[in-house]
Amino acid sequence: MWSEEDGRSLDLTQHSDRRHLRFDAVTAEDMAIRWADKYWGHLPEYDQRCNECMESLFHGVAKNHGVDAGTVRQYSRNRDLVFDAALILSFGILYAVVAYGFAGRIRRRFPPGEPGFWVMMLAMAIGVSLVGVMVGNLSSIVVETLRLNSAHLSYRMNRIPWRRHWAVLWVCGFAIFWLAALIRSRISLRITGVPSGD
Repeated sequence: MWSEEDGRSLDLTQHSDRRHLRFDAVTAEDMAIRWADKYWGHLPEYDQRCNECMESLFHGVAKNHGVDAGTVRQYSRNRDLVFDAALILSFGILYAVVAYGFAGRIRRRFPPGEPGFWVMMLAMAIGVSLVGVMVGNLSSIVVETLRLNSAHLSYRMNRIPWRRHWAVLWVCGFAIFWLAALIRSRISLRITGVPSGD
């Protein structure tokens, strides 16, 4: 049974009210998952009991705020796009700095114009980007756990953009590392005075 002190009707044309409904919808979903995890665990009835509890809470939120239960259900699935974008962008900046550092260390191990440098860069770009995706995925799960204040992510883990778009992020990581290598190579050639071939 859903209960809340702020039982006013919500105007979903207002940003603050949309944010309020999303918070309530996410909270209701989390309560249902926690309840099902506690009492039904890995039993066959888990999905059914969890969905029944969730629907009951969604209807309670809907009645409390004068909206449709389907709207509450949809708001529980909506992501905070600003938060997700900020998280991915901040990790991308950190990754770019690390990639630039790695490329510099490898550049110093090869003479200017040495083709082996690019072979090494190709291998490193593949590997470092893969590690970056794995670290980013783990970090996004930790951040999501803190954001929801719940260790019971369950199927909600699959909504995290990092998990849904890992292949695209890997390609971006590869491109960033390759760009860092190119910049490092250009800088090295200018310092040593070796022609770049342009």
